[in-house]
Amino acid sequence: MFDALRKRIALVLLTGSGKKDGLNPFQVVSTKPANIPVYSDMTVRKATREGYKISIYVYRAVRTIIQASSAIPWIVQDGKGEPIENHPLVKVLKNPNPEFSGQDLIEFVIAHLELVGNALWRPIIVGNQVKELWTVMPDLVKPIPSNVRGEWLKGWEVRSIDGSQYTVPPETFIHFMQVDPGNPYWGTSPLMAAARTVDTDNEAQDTQKVSMQNRGTPDGVFQAEAITDEQYEEANRQIKERYLSKEKRRLPWLVAGAKWQQMSLTPVEMDYIASRLHNKRDIAGAFGISPIFLGDLEQSSYDNMVQARKALYEDVVIPLLDDIKATLNLKIAPMYGDIVIAYDTSKIVALREDYSKKVEQAKSLWAMGIPFDQINERLEMGFEEFAGWDTGYLPFNLMPAGSTPVQEEPAKMRTKALNLQTEEQKAVHWKRIDRRRVAWWGVVSKKVGLLYENEVKAIEKAIKGKKPDKLISIADEAIDSLKPEWEKMLTAISAALIEDFGDEIAEDLGGEPKSIKPTEAKWVFDPFSTAARLWITKHGAESVKTILSTNLDDVKRIILAGHDGNLTTSQIAKNLRQFYTDKSPFKAMRVARTEVASASGFGQREAAKQSGVVKTKKWLSSRDDRVRDSHISIDGEEQPLDEPYSNGLMFPGDPSGNTAEFIMCRCVESYQTRR
Repeated sequence: MFDALRKRIALVLLTGSGKKDGLNPFQVVSTKPANIPVYSDMTVRKATREGYKISIYVYRAVRTIIQASSAIPWIVQDGKGEPIENHPLVKVLKNPNPEFSGQDLIEFVIAHLELVGNALWRPIIVGNQVKELWTVMPDLVKPIPSNVRGEWLKGWEVRSIDGSQYTVPPETFIHFMQVDPGNPYWGTSPLMAAARTVDTDNEAQDTQKVSMQNRGTPDGVFQAEAITDEQYEEANRQIKERYLSKEKRRLPWLVAGAKWQQMSLTPVEMDYIASRLHNKRDIAGAFGISPIFLGDLEQSSYDNMVQARKALYEDVVIPLLDDIKATLNLKIAPMYGDIVIAYDTSKIVALREDYSKKVEQAKSLWAMGIPFDQINERLEMGFEEFAGWDTGYLPFNLMPAGSTPVQEEPAKMRTKALNLQTEEQKAVHWKRIDRRRVAWWGVVSKKVGLLYENEVKAIEKAIKGKKPDKLISIADEAIDSLKPEWEKMLTAISAALIEDFGDEIAEDLGGEPKSIKPTEAKWVFDPFSTAARLWITKHGAESVKTILSTNLDDVKRIILAGHDGNLTTSQIAKNLRQFYTDKSPFKAMRVARTEVASASGFGQREAAKQSGVVKTKKWLSSRDDRVRDSHISIDGEEQPLDEPYSNGLMFPGDPSGNTAEFIMCRCVESYQTRR
């Protein structure tokens, strides 16, 4: 029953029970009557006269906010958030009219919002675009609520300088306001909230001034039983002569034949200094700024000043500019289509001071494997999107994010790669190395996959608009242009793998990783030895040549097929994109498995050579059913450390041998010590 009653009451309020003169829904949320201008007790003239021009605290508070806010430039962005250079609206915001600069215009807006809670612009619109912007004194304009259904304002009542009044349409002005919860049409200001404190402080100063001027407020009176007129005049003369000069103003009074009666508190007793300090802090609180800006340096320090400047922007300026920005995007931005009016705080020193902290946080998050796009969004660092920024990686010498970590055997169960005799020992050693390689496949394939994506983008861009018979040579140039990226990536991968697997075998052979302080009893593995650097350089160049040649062959085949089928360039580009989408994951994994096998194999062999204790090596084929026949046939084959195996490879995965022997090889080797 009560629910039904509430619905009927709401219906009456919103629709007027179907009557034509029913209450406008907008009027339900306002106590202001329709068709009557909304006035305020706080005018610009009064706020300026009694606050801004008289109170040093109000002046300093408002000027602090004005100076901080008006120095921030306004920009125009497209739908993706990219700045639009030389947009016509940017020019208007910088030079709004022949008399005011853009900074002047913002200064008036901030001043009016802080003093009276309302600011108005008069836009001059030509061809549905803003050509000029003029500030308007809020005292001369008042909103008129409408009683027409669906209409917010009837218009604005404007009072001219000569005192005449007239009404203009609602769209004549752009209205900014500090919200007044009891009045949705006209705002309120921080000064209104602080008005009583400001009045008290002004009165305190006036009283203090009077007390300094000939003791205008008497502290007391002299009482005498009965004196003649001549005695009265003589007493007055002596008081004025002796005690009203500045030098004698606070001396004790002594008059013969009279008794002193205290009548009021002295200025000292009234404690003006302490009371004014509280007033200062109350006024600063009303405007949302630190009392430091009003000269309250009682507990200030350099760090406090830094934090106060930062808080000024974060707690006052930016929220204020956000309010202005929202109004501009509501009233002006729709004239220009899909744009966003914004402001740029990148040059604000107080906010830039935290950027170094953001960088350190970003480094920590990146080291944890968090993708850079998430870091950029969370820390608001402002970077533009780049290839691969949505993928997270752990450092090369750690396991890749999302991969299965290597489970190290307990010390008593660990089998070293040295003097293996039983099949169980060989199987444990192979599994240990294989798990480590598999863990690397994921991170390497992701990095290689990004290069394939860059490659197809380069090809698409290069062949766009070109004739089909020219596409092969153009694609060849596009693929070759990415050669430096491939070399850089494969070099980094090889270096990381050599260090990781070399450290693993070095520990088996009585050494220790380079990063650990050596002891006299152990040798130190050097992953950047001369031999390692030469191998990385040579192997990287050969791998890149092979990979790019294979990629070009694939691209040629697709282009020739499209040419034979009389396809257009755009159709051929579409087929290329589909090929890369379908085949890149497989190709990236093939490259990853091959590179991991080659670099890990070299790293283990290099550690064995540096140890000085290894005499021979033994080939151990994969301990599962996924092993090629030629590798099964040489399982257990033993060779001197510097001699190749019978299949021509120096170590499993050696890229200098036959391609059929090392591509995606998963075999390992063990070592025999000198006897």
